[in-house]
Amino acid sequence: MDQAARQMSLAVSLQRSIFILLMLVTVFMLYISFPNVKFNINLISGSDSHWIRYPSPKVYSTMQLAGQKTDWIHKLVQFGYLNHSFSPEERSEGTMLMNMIEWPRPRISKVPLLKSSDPSRVHFVILDSGKTFYVGDQMQVMLRMFDFEGNPKQYGGDYLQARIHTPELKAGSAGTVIDNQNGFYYINFTLLWPGKVQVSVTLVHPSEGVQVLQRMREEQPFRVFLKSTFKYGAIADATMCNLFLPQTKPLCNFTDLKTGEPWFCYKPKKLPCSARVNYDRGGHIKPLLIADELKFFQSKVNIKMRLLPNATDYITVKPSPMATAVLGKCIQGKPMTTPSGFYYKNQWMSTTCNIRHFNTPANVTNCLRGKRIYLIGDSTMYQWFEYLAKFLPGLNTFDLGYSGKAGPLCALDKEHNIMVEFSVHGPPVQFYNIWSQQLQYISNKIDEIKGGRNTVIGITLCVHFATYPIEVYIWRLQSIRRSILRLLGRSPDTLVVIKTANVRALTQHLSLYQSDWFSYQLDSVLRRILGGINVAFVDAWEMTIAHYMPHNIHPHQVIVKNEIDVFLSYMCPSENN
Repeated sequence: MDQAARQMSLAVSLQRSIFILLMLVTVFMLYISFPNVKFNINLISGSDSHWIRYPSPKVYSTMQLAGQKTDWIHKLVQFGYLNHSFSPEERSEGTMLMNMIEWPRPRISKVPLLKSSDPSRVHFVILDSGKTFYVGDQMQVMLRMFDFEGNPKQYGGDYLQARIHTPELKAGSAGTVIDNQNGFYYINFTLLWPGKVQVSVTLVHPSEGVQVLQRMREEQPFRVFLKSTFKYGAIADATMCNLFLPQTKPLCNFTDLKTGEPWFCYKPKKLPCSARVNYDRGGHIKPLLIADELKFFQSKVNIKMRLLPNATDYITVKPSPMATAVLGKCIQGKPMTTPSGFYYKNQWMSTTCNIRHFNTPANVTNCLRGKRIYLIGDSTMYQWFEYLAKFLPGLNTFDLGYSGKAGPLCALDKEHNIMVEFSVHGPPVQFYNIWSQQLQYISNKIDEIKGGRNTVIGITLCVHFATYPIEVYIWRLQSIRRSILRLLGRSPDTLVVIKTANVRALTQHLSLYQSDWFSYQLDSVLRRILGGINVAFVDAWEMTIAHYMPHNIHPHQVIVKNEIDVFLSYMCPSENN
């Protein structure tokens, strides 16, 4: 019995050893089959396949993806969205988008200021600056981030903006930032004009500041609130309103029945909910900052600080020896490219189509002849309405009885049969004193438009969602996309133009509520959701980064004029149109 037991034990031990050996061989084969899983931090330049545009994509397990899928839907249902409103495709898309915008974070949650990014210690280098560059070539810039103690940082997550420019030519173009997540950053530029080309790199926020913005968006998403006035006879009362309100007292539910978009106000003490007469700007709830977090947002220290070059900050670009490509007409439905264009002599030139420049009122009037134009969005879209109303002597603003920029506003040119209308998008939007019955969601507005070859719709939607959960923005854009597809289904020759977000000047206060980092994340989502349908884009993001004028939430008129040129180039791609 003992001999048999020993033989059996030996056999089991041998089988176990063979099993372990097979497992080790399998692991080794998997390892050598995926040599590119580990990122080569020594790679500085090379093919595009090695470039990762930040926020850098991460690898998630199926379990993590499933958890995130539940989270983003669950959060919206908590806010009052109906669970059955989400199609399987939209649920999956939302999960993908949440993963896409995931931003690298510092390795520890609480980083002291001295260990955070110090822009005064960072210097960028133009790689291969001594080589001969030609128009059409790629140029790459490298930098390494340091903290206030002079130590190199070992993680990424800093938010940078970059451009190349030639002041004498009033030329400029935006760059693409790559975060290696180890303290090194690379910036890619396409050289689009000849001459002396300078590089400008800006640290918008250190990674530690971005971490604070992320936390506030997740933990304090309703730190901006709106209000409404309720009135009947001599009694009037104003109460707080928002997409979500704690039920500490009775609520008025103004959820839109068609789109399912929730909106609530606290009920006045002496008036019914039906007595609501307006929608108005409210205020800000002071963010709950932890310890010294405010130090990550200091003007002239770590908010939008220019980085200096290590040596030279420019190269000389020669004209291309190759024949210049002839660009075609601007037509909707084309995918966006990076860079989407550049300024040359203060005029925006697209990299994908021929932008016409409408420099006289007669040019613009001829393009708009017979057109019905609906501009829907925020105050940056109002700038388009204002520009057209002032630039065209025959386009007269018609008094609809609503005061202020919120409108709705209408301008008519009877002689040339032109109508231009402006209306703000639905809540949340921080305008003053909007009559509640005139505040429409973009989806509902689009559904009311018949469409046709003489109908043009311009849409923008971003900055007023900066403090809100990004899940809310995803759902809003999905709803707008459904309406656009319905419109194009019944009237396929309708032109729909999407204006992207734009950058702005930042102070400490504005950084906490309307930072460019918030807008960058929202803009990335907008491009992904609306980029796959038959619409056109005006890339205001690159147009405001690339220009020499100071950043402003309401861009300078020269930028607005160029935005209008792109808009009109889709309406009238040739003089014959």
